[in-house]
Amino acid sequence: MNIALEALKAFQLEGAIEKVAPFGSGHINDTYKVESSCGNYLLQKVNTKVFQNTETLENNLNLLQSLQSNVFAKHITTKNGVCFHLDQASCWKLQEFVLNAYGPTTANNLTLVEEVGRGFGMFTQVTSTLDATIFDEAIPNFHSLKWRLEQLDEAVSLNKVSRVDDSKKLIDQVNAFSWIADHFNKLVENGLPLRVCHNDTKIDNILLTEDSDEFRHVIDLDTTGPGYVLSDFGDMMRTLLSPTKEAEVNESKIEIREGYLNALKSGYLSACEESLSPLEIENLEFGGLYMTYMQAVRFLADYLNGDTYYKISFPEENYVRARNQLTLLRLMHTQIFNHKTDSNW
Repeated sequence: MNIALEALKAFQLEGAIEKVAPFGSGHINDTYKVESSCGNYLLQKVNTKVFQNTETLENNLNLLQSLQSNVFAKHITTKNGVCFHLDQASCWKLQEFVLNAYGPTTANNLTLVEEVGRGFGMFTQVTSTLDATIFDEAIPNFHSLKWRLEQLDEAVSLNKVSRVDDSKKLIDQVNAFSWIADHFNKLVENGLPLRVCHNDTKIDNILLTEDSDEFRHVIDLDTTGPGYVLSDFGDMMRTLLSPTKEAEVNESKIEIREGYLNALKSGYLSACEESLSPLEIENLEFGGLYMTYMQAVRFLADYLNGDTYYKISFPEENYVRARNQLTLLRLMHTQIFNHKTDSNW
């Protein structure tokens, strides 16, 4: 906690710091709630092993802040006028803590789902005026399925921690869905536009109003950069349609709940349909397959590499996460697209 208190000295804050405590449960960064005599804030320690280029983070966030939109939570600059503070060991950023708001971890009603969709749709709408090519990738190849599959192939080949034999069932399931990469590439060839995307539209990267579930802000903007809208919509599908968390031990609890996709799509398009191309609108649901498949590949590769990327709370967690993503993927394929699990697109 002392390092967080030391980092706070770099930012333009008035009043005395009263309390600093861990907040949230993100996979990558460490977050703290800061209470002061003049207001509350969220202090985040950015994982520089993942986000290695802080100049990119600064550039991308400044481009978003230039829109002066309430879609984003306000960030507090340092005494040097920048958003990110670098000390000897870490990178930090600070934003206002939004009162009477919360970040949901699971969806439990259609109103919430529609508001999450509307919120990220507002992000798509407001950033549609920006040129995606002036943004840099915060994590190179972050949503490149080709690269993620190459990483998995390498993990299988190296078998660093001798987990390949026990993971053969999941590896075979990944191979059976490899056609998803080919179909996405065809969409890009057919004119799927590059645009500014959040690139991590998990349900807990949005703030809603307590009691009413009304949209307040999109948060965790570090991954923002060039991308495809199918990725943003697809990650919402991946984290909203099932009531289970990524590491649910009981696989049988995974399901696609009736009405949730319609609510998500309705909320999203209500905010940004006019900014989307017909090709994007026609293929929004395919984004769910693309992102769920990619996340399965990433979890499995990390498991085979010895859990070096994602935080885990029990030894088999990344295996369970990969299994659950593949289960959800099969449900999407059969129920949303009415395809057999062994068919291609």
